[in-house]
Amino acid sequence: TNEKQTSLSFPFVGWFQDFYGSVSRLGKSVDKHFGTSSFASRETNLDAKLLDEVIANHLFREGQPDLGRTFCEEAGVSVSEELKQSFLDMHLVVRELQSHNLMPALEWVKKQEKARQGGAGARNSSLEFKLHSMQFIKLLTSEGCKPALAYARQNLSAFAGSHMLEIRQLMGCLLYHNNISRSPYKELLSETHWEGIQQDFMRECCNVMGQACESPLLVASAAGALAIPTLAKFAMVMGKKQADWTQMDHLPVEIELGHAFTFYSIFACPISRDQASPDDPPMMLPCGHVLSKQSLTKLNKSNTKPFKCPYCPSEQKFGDCKLIMF
Repeated sequence: TNEKQTSLSFPFVGWFQDFYGSVSRLGKSVDKHFGTSSFASRETNLDAKLLDEVIANHLFREGQPDLGRTFCEEAGVSVSEELKQSFLDMHLVVRELQSHNLMPALEWVKKQEKARQGGAGARNSSLEFKLHSMQFIKLLTSEGCKPALAYARQNLSAFAGSHMLEIRQLMGCLLYHNNISRSPYKELLSETHWEGIQQDFMRECCNVMGQACESPLLVASAAGALAIPTLAKFAMVMGKKQADWTQMDHLPVEIELGHAFTFYSIFACPISRDQASPDDPPMMLPCGHVLSKQSLTKLNKSNTKPFKCPYCPSEQKFGDCKLIMF
């Protein structure tokens, strides 16, 4: 009996030894990477008030007005009443879209389109066309061909010049109105269209309000999460060299964040690698390549003779180069 107990307990003994060994190594790893002088504990010159304003803006943007008001009171920051109301109105419409009610969104889009065109003119909003298309499909599946076709004649004809291919697909659905889910157009019934129209509507609202399409807080947090591993490794290397990397104007390593974090409001000259500024704006050559003004000045050694573009063999003249405004 004792021999049987020993043979049965032996695998568990080995497992517990491995487990406690892993726990021991975990503690050492935590002490090594998260000590008092770790990357995460470094002091930063962060503007606390600016951060509070960004957080407050994020709460109202995400449809949390009660939480946003409480945060503003406790943090001592403010968000304009107009912006609060705009975010509130946006989320009221989004909730209607989540319930597959398109009419509030259509009313909002038409109001904005009239304001842009002074109350007249043909409509060409891509968002408005998507909303009308989804309303057509909704009518077709719930009420049949006749109401859907009447709605299309009234609301889709204004978009014939810019969305004819999509309109033809919608008209093709009339042939399968009894069972669109088994037709070549079954993809038009996908729930992803409702999710997409919500995102499109929120993006359009933010554009009208003069706000970023994505929450600045979420973008900064996501970018930081991608950059932290590289920065932590760099801080460790610099720490061994007893150098303070936080005092550097530029990091000697490049951190690749991907296309999602690529913004085109800032131009960096491909020759000097410096960012554009009012004193050194981007200039486009006749061949189409873009360089900074200072780089062009260096290439243009003689004001009278042409110079060659560094990216193509064509000859250029400084006077033919055009200033670019982003």
